[in-house]
Amino acid sequence: MMRRLVGDRLILGVLALTVLAGCTGKRVMTAVEGQTIPSSPASRASVPGEARQPSGEAPRAAAPSAEEGRVVQEPVVAATPSQPTRPGDSVSTPSALQEPRPQAVLADIYFDYDQYILRGDAQSVLEANAAYLKARPNQEVVIEGHCDERGTSAYNLVLGERRAAAAKRYLQDLGVMPSRITIASYGKERPFCTEHSEACWQSNRRAHFKLQ
Repeated sequence: MMRRLVGDRLILGVLALTVLAGCTGKRVMTAVEGQTIPSSPASRASVPGEARQPSGEAPRAAAPSAEEGRVVQEPVVAATPSQPTRPGDSVSTPSALQEPRPQAVLADIYFDYDQYILRGDAQSVLEANAAYLKARPNQEVVIEGHCDERGTSAYNLVLGERRAAAAKRYLQDLGVMPSRITIASYGKERPFCTEHSEACWQSNRRAHFKLQ
C-alpha cells in the first residue's frame, strides 16, 4: 500500500515538472518576427506620377494613354490678312492683268410660224434692248430677219424683212432714233440651227441684233 502511494506521487511530480518546463520554455508570439503590425489599415500605395487632389476639388482629367499619345494633331494655320493696297501700287492678279473687255450683246426675239407679229416675250426683250441703246446715243445696230427652212427662199426673204421691220418700229416707239437702226433679211439662208425639228425651227424664226 505504501509503495503504491509513493509511486502515484512520483508520477504526479514528474507530470507537474513537465508542465512547468513546457510553460517556461514556450515563447508566445503576438506578431511575426521582423514585421510590424500596423495600428490602422494600410493606405493605398501611391502610384508614381499621380498627384493627390485636394479635398473639395474636381478630379483632373486622366493623362492620355500611350496609344493616344501617338496621335499628332496638325496645328491650325490662321489665314494671313491681306495688306491694304495703297494708291499707286500695282495689283498682280490675273483679272487685273488680263481683264476681258466687256461686250454687250442685245438679245434676239422670236416669232411664231409664218408670223411677224411681236409676241409678249419679244416686246419685253425689245424694251431691254431699247434701254441699252438709249443709254448709248452713238451706238448703231443692225436688225437681221431670219426664218426656218420651210417655204421658198423668196417668200422667206420677204418674211424676214417684215420681222426686222417690226422690231425696228417697236424700238422707234420706245425712243430709239430710226437713223441708228438698219434692217436686213437673210430668210432661211443663215439658219442658227440645222436640225429638222420644231425646236430647231423655232430658234431660226428670229430677229438678231448686231451692234455696229
